[in-house]
Amino acid sequence: MERESFVAGQFYESNPKALKERIKWCFLSSFGPHELPNQSLENYFAAVVPHAGYTYSGPAAAYVYKEIGELKGIDTFVIIGTNHSGVGPSVSVFPGGKWKTPLGEIEVDNDFSKSIVALSHFAKLDTSAHIHEHSVEVQLPFLQFLFKTFKIVPIVFRGNNTIKEANDLVDSIEKAAKVLGRRIFVIASSDFTHYGNHYNYLPFFGSSLEIRKKVYELDKMAISEILKLHEIQFLDYIHRTGATICGFAPIIAAIAYAKKHVKSGKLLKYYCSGDISGDYTNCVGYASIIF
Repeated sequence: MERESFVAGQFYESNPKALKERIKWCFLSSFGPHELPNQSLENYFAAVVPHAGYTYSGPAAAYVYKEIGELKGIDTFVIIGTNHSGVGPSVSVFPGGKWKTPLGEIEVDNDFSKSIVALSHFAKLDTSAHIHEHSVEVQLPFLQFLFKTFKIVPIVFRGNNTIKEANDLVDSIEKAAKVLGRRIFVIASSDFTHYGNHYNYLPFFGSSLEIRKKVYELDKMAISEILKLHEIQFLDYIHRTGATICGFAPIIAAIAYAKKHVKSGKLLKYYCSGDISGDYTNCVGYASIIF
């Protein structure tokens, strides 16, 4: 199956030249890392990356992509997103074919997708959950900007997925990578606190500065647990506070995968959309974290 881009012209430019310029802007923006990627001296395994429109979350995402921009020998990027539509199975793995963006086509690692599902108790091969979903798609132009050859495995979680499901998926990913001899990198696609009428979430009121402070505080506590690779405490925080972190299940999966390789994560950048738009009455937090 060829999956057409769904949010080109909305979350990012549909013209290839303009899209490349937008991605450069994400790196060089005052909210971004201020420079394009150089060769990384680190050995990274996973990351948490936001998935909103590039005008808002692109500079934050650029921090992660700057770090991984010169990683060598990555065969497949496993991109775990959030099912915003509610369509499809609990864990949906795109089976094969190609995904299109304005920058070209990307091949899905068909063998890897099938192996994950064969090894998993929960994951299913499915396309329906992906057709109108943006959380995986918005990561792709960044990868195309950086790498000439790579494959992807798009996965989305639906609803209140459990730690058991996340661990099952990660174990399946790890086993499949070993069996197939793939060097992989895991990307968890997630935004953080959603605040305001636009998101039907009004936990507090106050001035713009007071709202900004509260959003930052809510996300700071969640990020603290992520950096310590405490997936149980992170999920407990979500349930205890009602935090509107849309990709908490992908984040739990990224933590579970990272724990197999590293002892902690690193926060590269955090801000909220209000810092860019000036509107804190409707804002979303963005964090870029690497493991």
